[in-house]
Amino acid sequence: MIKHTIRLMVASALLCNVAFAQSVDEGKQLYYYERYNSAKETLEKVVASKPDDVEAVYWLGQTLIELHDTAGAKAVYQKALQAKGSEPLLLVGMGHVELLENKTNEARQRFETAISLTKGKDVGIYDAVGHANVDAAAGDANYAIQKLKAATEVKKFKDPDVYINMGDAYRKLMDGGAAVTSYQSALTLNDKLAEAKYKIGKIYRTQGDDQAKIFLENFNDAITLDPKYAPAYYDLYSYWYSRDVNKARDFFAKYKANTDFTPSVEAEEISLVYASGDFKGAIAKADEKLQKDGDKADVKLYRTKAYAYDKLGDSVNALQNMETFFAKANPDVILPDNYVKMAEISAKFPDKIAQADEYFGKLIAMDTVTAHRIDYANAAANMYKKMNNHPKAAEWLTKILQYKPDYTGRDLFYAGWENFYGENYVTADSVFTLYKTKYPDDVQGFYGAFRTKWSADTAALSSGIPSAAPLEDATKFIQLAEADKDKYKQSLQLTYGYMAGYYANNLKDYATAITYLDKILEVDPGNADAQKNKDILQQALNRPQPKSNSTKKTGTK
Repeated sequence: MIKHTIRLMVASALLCNVAFAQSVDEGKQLYYYERYNSAKETLEKVVASKPDDVEAVYWLGQTLIELHDTAGAKAVYQKALQAKGSEPLLLVGMGHVELLENKTNEARQRFETAISLTKGKDVGIYDAVGHANVDAAAGDANYAIQKLKAATEVKKFKDPDVYINMGDAYRKLMDGGAAVTSYQSALTLNDKLAEAKYKIGKIYRTQGDDQAKIFLENFNDAITLDPKYAPAYYDLYSYWYSRDVNKARDFFAKYKANTDFTPSVEAEEISLVYASGDFKGAIAKADEKLQKDGDKADVKLYRTKAYAYDKLGDSVNALQNMETFFAKANPDVILPDNYVKMAEISAKFPDKIAQADEYFGKLIAMDTVTAHRIDYANAAANMYKKMNNHPKAAEWLTKILQYKPDYTGRDLFYAGWENFYGENYVTADSVFTLYKTKYPDDVQGFYGAFRTKWSADTAALSSGIPSAAPLEDATKFIQLAEADKDKYKQSLQLTYGYMAGYYANNLKDYATAITYLDKILEVDPGNADAQKNKDILQQALNRPQPKSNSTKKTGTK
């Protein structure tokens, strides 16, 4: 889920009744740092001591939502609404729950009622409505932006939290530029707001590792602004996990020191054993924890075991643990690489090839960033190439042409030839036709089309007599490739051979056939086959030709 931020406030004075208010603020602060278990414990105590405090109830419900306890949040809001009636903030909280239940109409009605009750002048209500619509999958990000913009127009507006939620809404709409602008606006109102820097980093993180300098800088800026901001430590740990285990271990230690110690944190700690290369040790520690915690054990332990077994070459146990992980894990725990790994392990079993494709398909369906989808399709193609499964590799390389409207000659080259090697000649010819059209001066499209048409004509291959189908592409290839005979020596020899065979066998034009055999000998003077065939054709040319019947006199009646 996209996390909601709280503007941390420092009280300017201490009054006799501030102790309770500080407890609410403490719960909100813990929520901000994503220490949800601690936030829940604190807010439950506040609500127990003063159940009519609307703000405490609202944040307890929000905390339960982050802990994936939607039913618990609903019960909290229902109980408070029965006691307090139509309190605007509680209405928004219940609307949030209804969005999580896909009850979009009921939720919208509650949001509008809450705004109406506050006469459109309460920034906090607008903010809560915006957050609910960003956080829930069924929420409307455009509606969220509309209400959050309305909040900025309220007199004396100065709440950076609104811009954080606005950035989250733009991020949900895949508008990274507008998201970054919103987070920067939050920083103008509070230049110490670590979450704004962190979320700017998250935007650049989605653009791939070529943006590493920018997103790492923003993550580090976040912890400079607030050394207790645990989410930034986690992302730094995650980035370095597969790159530098020592750096990863250092960032994890800081993350652990600033977050609640939960089974999830312990599972991450065990995964570092795997990252350090101790695969058997990682399995042993994970098994020990699974046996101890039973059903309460963190599902990430199964992932660690699966990866470790895969490294040890035990595909059976790797697949079993990976399937258990996917069956038990919440979607926000599953990383893109997990789908790739699941597909790679599945593909090692002949009866699981369809499952491998399924997981790559799921990953691509989830990610709308074109560059990522291309990366995943390439990963699938490379996996199948290693298995010498050319038809499947061709299938995924061909899909790249669909994901990438501005496909390059390189994309067409690999898709065309993999289809060729997979004997899918119809698709190969289509791809090479695209190549010829887009790059009419490039030899590769014409050579690929020539080879494809030649191989596709099985009747010609079985008879040994070339067909005319490849003639046009072969001729064009020769025209282009002869500009650099050394570079295309092998390809030219094969094409000259086809042309010689076509003119000799189909057209009985031995003289032209000999010119192509001479071309072979020009680039490969020691080619015995070319010389032998040339000699045979030359002998045929030197034989006396039979007189034509047309020279005979004809009589008249």
